[in-house]
Amino acid sequence: MRLPSADGCLVLVLAAAALAAGCGEDEQERRVSGTPEPDHAREVERNPYAVTCGDLRRQALHPDSARLVIHAEFALAREPVLKEQRLKQTLNRTGRSVYYAMREICKGRDASFEPAQPAVEAVRRGNYRAARNRPG
Repeated sequence: MRLPSADGCLVLVLAAAALAAGCGEDEQERRVSGTPEPDHAREVERNPYAVTCGDLRRQALHPDSARLVIHAEFALAREPVLKEQRLKQTLNRTGRSVYYAMREICKGRDASFEPAQPAVEAVRRGNYRAARNRPG
């Protein structure tokens, strides 16, 4: 009897790991690491103030998480209270300012903390501004 090659062993190990990973897990546990919970993602889509510090931390892990944060930051930038900032900076810079404020506000906070309200208020007051890109 011949032993499997190194490639064959790797395939067997990966197949066994895949089977073991699926046993005893519910749907939530099988989600791809870094993806937002579907119910939470729908809530943030309806209400960008529901974005959490955990969402901001997960955005580098999966494109769906990054998309959730980007949509929230620009929805928040369109809030009427930020109209003056949009006129001064543009929608893009106002959105980036909101994102920067949320990142700063989340430092040291629990993943469940919702930073949008204090971030929008801080941007309205002019406390946070995205850096202006300068050529060369």
